[in-house]
Amino acid sequence: MRILIVEDELLIALDAEMALQDAGHDIVGTATTEEQAVKMALSQKPELMIVDLRLAGGGCGRAAVQRIRKTLDVDVIFASGNLDPTMRTRLEELKPIAMLSKPYGSDELVRTVETIAA
Repeated sequence: MRILIVEDELLIALDAEMALQDAGHDIVGTATTEEQAVKMALSQKPELMIVDLRLAGGGCGRAAVQRIRKTLDVDVIFASGNLDPTMRTRLEELKPIAMLSKPYGSDELVRTVETIAA
C-alpha cells in the first residue's frame, strides 16, 4: 500500500515509517505541514494517509484532508493526541478509516493498516 505520513513529530513519523516499511508498505513521503501534505498527496497520489491533527506552522491535518479530498479519493487514518469525543464527532464527517489515539504503538498502527489493506 502507498502511504503518506502527515506528522510533525520526527520520532513518531520515523517510527511509523519504519514499522510500515517493515510490513511491506511503500511510504511515499512524510509531510510536517498542511501545505506539504497537500502538495505531496497531489503529486504522489497515496492510497492511504496517516494524519496528525496539529501540524507544524499552525497547520491542521483535518483541513489538509479536506483540501486533498477535493481532488483525490484517499483513505485516512487520523492519529492524534487530541481525539476527545467532540473531535471524534467532528472528524466523522470526513469518514476516516480509523482513528488512533497517541501514544499508539507501531504494532497497533501496522495492525490497523493491515486490516484496511486486506
